[in-house]
Amino acid sequence: MAFKRDTRKVIIILIIAICLVTGCEKIPTQMITTESIDKVAVATISEIEGSGLTGTATFTEMDEGVHVVIEIQGATSGLHAIHLHTGSSCDDIGPHWHPMEVPAGTSGIPVVQAVLDTPPIGVGEVGNITVGEAGMGILEFKTPFWSLGGDPNTDILGKLIMIHETGDTFLTHPHAQPMNMQTDINMETVQPHFHPPGTPAHSHTNTQTTIPTILPGGGAKIGCGLITLKE
Repeated sequence: MAFKRDTRKVIIILIIAICLVTGCEKIPTQMITTESIDKVAVATISEIEGSGLTGTATFTEMDEGVHVVIEIQGATSGLHAIHLHTGSSCDDIGPHWHPMEVPAGTSGIPVVQAVLDTPPIGVGEVGNITVGEAGMGILEFKTPFWSLGGDPNTDILGKLIMIHETGDTFLTHPHAQPMNMQTDINMETVQPHFHPPGTPAHSHTNTQTTIPTILPGGGAKIGCGLITLKE
């Protein structure tokens, strides 16, 4: 036991001697590590025109892009389109956010499906969220096409996140073709639906009385929230 104590003393003395020679206070800067702090933005989603929908969207900026979690409650079951719009508030909603000026009619995919090799149809075309029978839905994904306070072509801060009454087709750049109310030969109004340019006049023998699962553009707006940086 005495031998072990003597050995410890010798080791301690050697360490002190080395510190006196080299300077223990001079710690190499490359050995000092700090954890990066991720930026986080949030949007509180509120109902539009008494839809009853509420929700929260959280955006966390990481090295590889922005991690997104969108949660909504009080919605009808099925698909609901999500877009990013310009505008100062949910009382002042502007058009879809399309800073990269994608030509009208361009085909593509929404942000939720896009990767660097296959970019989205537009950075404001988010995707569809699926809502269950209980009225709740969650959409979670990561995208390299957004940032929090970065390039104006990717910065989502200050944008409005919009929830729609139905899913969106996300087949072409929005507003590429008008979506008109069509009328059959009996002058009975049917649900809005898409017709390519040049489609001849025609009748609809089976008019719809309920909102379909998907409409170009997602139909009416039922929820909105402003994306702001979390303090």
